[in-house]
Amino acid sequence: MKKVLILLGAALLTLSCSKWMNNLVHEEVPAYIEAFELEGQVSATISRAQNTVTVVVPEGADLTKQKIKTLAITEGAVCNPSLEVGMVLDMSSDITVTLTTFDAYTWTLKAQVSQPAPPDPPKEGPQLYNMSFDHWCTAKDKLLGTSYDALYDADATEAEKAVWGSASASTEMLGYHTVIKEETFLAQSGANKRALKLQTQGVEALFGLVKKLAAGSVFNGKTGDIEISKMSAKIYWGVPFTDRPKALEGFYCYKPVPIDWVQDDYKQLKGQLDKGSVAIILADWDEPFMVCAPDQLLDPETNPGIIGYGKILFDKEMTAYESFHLDITYRNERTPKYIAIVCSSSYMGDYFTGGSGSVLYLDEFKLTY
Repeated sequence: MKKVLILLGAALLTLSCSKWMNNLVHEEVPAYIEAFELEGQVSATISRAQNTVTVVVPEGADLTKQKIKTLAITEGAVCNPSLEVGMVLDMSSDITVTLTTFDAYTWTLKAQVSQPAPPDPPKEGPQLYNMSFDHWCTAKDKLLGTSYDALYDADATEAEKAVWGSASASTEMLGYHTVIKEETFLAQSGANKRALKLQTQGVEALFGLVKKLAAGSVFNGKTGDIEISKMSAKIYWGVPFTDRPKALEGFYCYKPVPIDWVQDDYKQLKGQLDKGSVAIILADWDEPFMVCAPDQLLDPETNPGIIGYGKILFDKEMTAYESFHLDITYRNERTPKYIAIVCSSSYMGDYFTGGSGSVLYLDEFKLTY
């Protein structure tokens, strides 16, 4: 009997030790994904709190073919299913892996496509007088005695009268209308709304002895001396302005005709469809820039005073207005002194080359910031 009790006690002791050994608390060794990177990714975020890896890939990336560029896991851990550098993953849906040390740890790999940053909300900034082209009056040139459509109200201040210039006085004197107040064909209708119409004309002077092309053109600045024998005038581009807008926006409608007036250097353009243009210049000139076509013109690529510049050409036949957005490219951080928006119904008008009859409608300009 005593022997039986001894054997029973031994059995109980063995069972007790076995249970104690099974319940022995071992030191926890967590398993982490230490580093993870896909080729061409935008970014990767590893969260130990949530056991997740979130990778952002570029817009347009193929989520089904993402190659592992960098991978590191806790030393001694086993990954199931196995991952290794160079492996191509299908990240179109989440991938779950298990890292095992003494215990098992579940990790999730996620991929997101980068979303373009929302554009900055539009900011209000300084505008020029009469960028809507709503304000007009009939003005009379003191020197030539010619009446013409002027881009300002009858009660405009002297500063407002100086914002938009043209060579209308000289062409009107010869009976040609190149800058016209448009009252029916508008980008935005409403009471007292108007638009700008620029029309290229073949002009004759001095009883037909002088023949030149006159493009419809307006600009920020003023017209100086006019030389009828050369069908040319001194034009001063620029009105005071010290801000840095990002772009010029507005509405346009172009109705070009083939180029039929050419100077010798541009004979190759004859017969090609004309183009209209809008350009914007921000500069820190000491004074407005004098242009006298074709002898003195502005080269926007080399002029050292230009801080920001943009130009757009219109080259298609249209029946209705469309909007345009003209970005301004800045070349330095200098502060402007002048702005010049220059619009023409024939882009080569400075060289007396274009299509007689080309028409460019413009409306509702705005500087954006």
